[in-house]
Amino acid sequence: GAMAGIFFTLILSPTPVPTKRRQHSKADTHPDVTGIARPPSERYPQSSASRGQQQPPVDVVDNFKATALVEGFLPLAWDFNATSAANSQQSAMSLMTPDCAQSYMTNIWTPDMATTIANSGMKSKWNQRMVSARPNQADGSIEIVVEGEQELLIPGEPPKLRPVKFVYLVKKASDGNLKIAGISEG
Repeated sequence: GAMAGIFFTLILSPTPVPTKRRQHSKADTHPDVTGIARPPSERYPQSSASRGQQQPPVDVVDNFKATALVEGFLPLAWDFNATSAANSQQSAMSLMTPDCAQSYMTNIWTPDMATTIANSGMKSKWNQRMVSARPNQADGSIEIVVEGEQELLIPGEPPKLRPVKFVYLVKKASDGNLKIAGISEG
């Protein structure tokens, strides 16, 4: 009787079925699904190529020095007075990288422009409204945003006001000095 009891107990009792473990997906740990932010070390994963290599330190441009450079550059670059423009423009170009200065001479301060302004009797005034540094870029350079107004006074004509918004890219030159490396309209 005892053997029959054990036999029926084994046959009739439920046997545990082995369960397969579900594969975990990225959704199981994704912050949008779980509502839990990733630790800082996992938020910005590096590419597989750069994981094993240490990136060289970037020579970051100081935003206060870059802003001061641009503030000193603006009165020179925006000087279109017939009597002083040529000297001011040369001084402004000395604050640029060679490539930027070449582009400036090709596109803005052309020989025709220099002659026209020198012969015009024009006077100009630069009215600065805002100079602001953006965050440093990955290469360490920094963009300085400038807003202002240029007033042109041509003899015999009413004053012309021109609103100005430009972005100046400032980089460290090989000698360590800051230089304007790019100019674009903002």
